[in-house]
Amino acid sequence: MKDYTFEEFKHDLQNNNIKKPDAILAIARGGLTFAHHLAEKMNMREVFSINAISYDKDKKLDSINIFNIPDLKDYENILVVDDISDSGDTFIEVLKVLKETYPNKNFQTIAIFYKPTSKFKPDIYFHETNEWINFFWEVY
Repeated sequence: MKDYTFEEFKHDLQNNNIKKPDAILAIARGGLTFAHHLAEKMNMREVFSINAISYDKDKKLDSINIFNIPDLKDYENILVVDDISDSGDTFIEVLKVLKETYPNKNFQTIAIFYKPTSKFKPDIYFHETNEWINFFWEVY
């Protein structure tokens, strides 16, 4: 188990060269904090969220519910943000819906953590791990 601290998060944000997209799309809830801080760093206000429910408390659900798809028609390059690519199922399902809804848009993915056992490897990630991650924003 790894505790991911705010200090580590701040270091990760400050030490990267992520190309500024036209819009940032957070996968709620895990990607919200990360997306907010990326937007602050990039001085962007074009921040949206999409809901993906794949867990009920600590239990993984059989299917992922994707809803609240934002209006992205005015944006070409969209950065899809989540905290971790664990199984990869969330990224896979969210991108499937986004590409069906917006077939002519460019979607790039980013996560703080990527597990090598994941079915989906984000375009950008800060850390590769096999550990369970306790994020500093998970205080309850």
